[in-house]
Amino acid sequence: MSDAVSAVVEFSRRTSVAFIFCMILCSGVFDCLHAGHTRYLRAARALGLGECLKVAIAPDSYIRTKKHREPHWTQSDRAETVLALGCVDAVVVHAEDSVAFVIRSDAPRLFVKGEDWRGQLPEDVLAACQAVGTEIRFVSTPGRHVSEAFA
Repeated sequence: MSDAVSAVVEFSRRTSVAFIFCMILCSGVFDCLHAGHTRYLRAARALGLGECLKVAIAPDSYIRTKKHREPHWTQSDRAETVLALGCVDAVVVHAEDSVAFVIRSDAPRLFVKGEDWRGQLPEDVLAACQAVGTEIRFVSTPGRHVSEAFA
């Protein structure tokens, strides 16, 4: 997927109408899916009132650029795996190295990250949320992160 293209690839267990009503957005790499990820996504889902939960997956290029390694699983494999979780309604692999494009295009009601991201969100993500009126929430998800497990 080209970094220059601001398109997204979407997968859904529902009809394409689900994309319109996804009001809770989460994001991450999800390269080594673990219990912390599922806790994060379930906690985000619980913040809504039956709203659709959409997950934005970082592209392979993000892992290469920001994590300085090759992805363990391709972005398509990661999207398919995350979508298989019962609490997730839709998945998008964003073409840019930031989720800001997805926030601006979808204007979700909530953008949810783990508590470890408090004070760490990039400026473009904060600006995108402010521009479209998206509330940012942080959820606590006990347990270690993959980066700690493989350190």
